[in-house]
Amino acid sequence: MVATINNKPRLVALDIVRMVCIILVVIGHYDPSNAPSHYSNMLSVIYTFHMPVFLFISGYLYIITRKEESFNAFITKKIKRLAIPYLVTSAIVITIKLLTQGNAQVDHPVTAMSYLKMFYLPEAGYFLWFIWTLLLSFIIVFFFKTKQARLMLFITSLIISFLPSCGIDFFCLRQTQEMLVYFMTGVVIADYAQGLFKVGIIPTIITLLLFIGCEAYYIQHQDSVLMYRLLAFVGIATVMTLCYNFEKYLPVLARSCMVLAPSVYVIYLFHTTILGFAKAAFAKMPFLVNNFGFTFYLQAICAIVCGVLIPILLYHFVIKRSKILRLLFGV
Repeated sequence: MVATINNKPRLVALDIVRMVCIILVVIGHYDPSNAPSHYSNMLSVIYTFHMPVFLFISGYLYIITRKEESFNAFITKKIKRLAIPYLVTSAIVITIKLLTQGNAQVDHPVTAMSYLKMFYLPEAGYFLWFIWTLLLSFIIVFFFKTKQARLMLFITSLIISFLPSCGIDFFCLRQTQEMLVYFMTGVVIADYAQGLFKVGIIPTIITLLLFIGCEAYYIQHQDSVLMYRLLAFVGIATVMTLCYNFEKYLPVLARSCMVLAPSVYVIYLFHTTILGFAKAAFAKMPFLVNNFGFTFYLQAICAIVCGVLIPILLYHFVIKRSKILRLLFGV
């Protein structure tokens, strides 16, 4: 289904995918030291596919929305959408950490030099590697103008993903080496098979069962690099087919995601800071610091809901209403 919001066309199934994946991102980044083993196993499952799905969507949307334009115009849009929010968010997070890390436990402590390092490393928080990789992926694919050229780039990226790591952390080149293939998978699917995931219930169930089986194997054999790579592709197929069926059979969910999806980037930028405040607050409550199931999951639910809901409110009631804030946060 193609709908409109603010007079712009939207692919509703992809809005559902984005909302599902950003919730998984928030869950994945809530990983306190007192987490029970089954929760940690759930996070291991999430990490096999949630960021590849985001990169897949980005590559897919790049093709179906692309238009002929100069590189200068293209890169200017990407700087506004990705680089400026990255720098602004990095500066905010680094400042908050500098002000609080003396009085509370802070994940990935920073120094004053972090204001410089953020220009070539995800210094404010490792999760920001995604923005570097996404920006580099857009820059690379821009120069491949034909379907055949992009197919060759996909094959090349697949081969590169299995090569030994380049070990270069600057500009997140190491992460891009591993993840470019998922962006290019979205590009190739958009080029050659846009209707691939619009399947019925039975194929979706088969895909889901395959995903569950592969994940069960991976949990038992986490040293399998091949299975880890395979799970990313199986995860992409599973999430996409499930969300196309959600769109078809759960129209209320589809409409809700269409409204909420524009806030996904703001959730991504701010959720780790909110989770950090939540963990710091829980640490001040001794009766909550244990790994009993009920107590832990009560904390987890509260933190994750805040990590999703507060940025949504921030987007709708603050950022969206200010021209300057829209520029600073890529809205």
